[in-house]
Amino acid sequence: MATAKDVLITADSTCDLPFELAEKRDIQIIPLSILLGENEFLDGVDVKPNDIYSFVEQNGILPKTSAVPLGRYYEVFERAVSEGKKVVHISLSSAISSTYQNACLAAEEFDDVYVVDSKSLCTAMGLLVLKACDFRDKGMDAKKIADKIAKLVPKVSATFVLSSLEYLHKGGRCSGVAKFGANVLGIKPSIAVDENGAMDVAKKYRGKMDAVYKQYAGDCLAEANKIDTTRIVIANSGSIEPSTLAFVKGLVEGNGRFDEVIYADAGCTISSHCGPGTLAIFYIKK
Repeated sequence: MATAKDVLITADSTCDLPFELAEKRDIQIIPLSILLGENEFLDGVDVKPNDIYSFVEQNGILPKTSAVPLGRYYEVFERAVSEGKKVVHISLSSAISSTYQNACLAAEEFDDVYVVDSKSLCTAMGLLVLKACDFRDKGMDAKKIADKIAKLVPKVSATFVLSSLEYLHKGGRCSGVAKFGANVLGIKPSIAVDENGAMDVAKKYRGKMDAVYKQYAGDCLAEANKIDTTRIVIANSGSIEPSTLAFVKGLVEGNGRFDEVIYADAGCTISSHCGPGTLAIFYIKK
């Protein structure tokens, strides 16, 4: 049986796990790059979502994000292997970024580095990272952990609702948004990550944003008996009324089914593509 010290769990910064939680669970986060004009920053290291929103407001253009370069992955994997560890790396969806491809290329240089395509983003991806930690702490070896996580990928529910489509539309990351006249019609869409890891419009809401957030949360919990009760995530990208967040938290916690409720702030990469006012409830299905 492997021990927790034998296996290193790594993840792209897009998993958006709270810093304290990543530190507690011994997860090594590998940052993507954020480009604000001519300046490059590391996601969550020297740039925060508020910096992005200020940049957009002042310049009228969206930031760009850049995948983790192959060399950065190689350095992390090489260090771990030199310390006698095996690695399980969980990447941002390959349909959204080339991070997965780069991680796979770096992993080819080592015998004991396993890369899993989360086919997801934000803390939905983070749920897979935490599951990997659960398996590691139970003494599973790296290959078995990677195999089990890969089987969980289709069970992750990754949906979110946005107050504005500006960022997602301009960024061109969601095919459904381009043909969706939501801003004209007063419709607020819920976006879902599909089984291939791409984003598209899943549901349409009407009304004031406060009511939309609450309806979305209710819909997420409508079939709570089908959700893995180990943990659930409430994530947001800022600018949501505290009273609305309190309502959503109360709805989730009042359900009483979940062993752990995680509150997460969307990181810079996700905020760059979705903008402020985005709310997500992530979970893994049974």
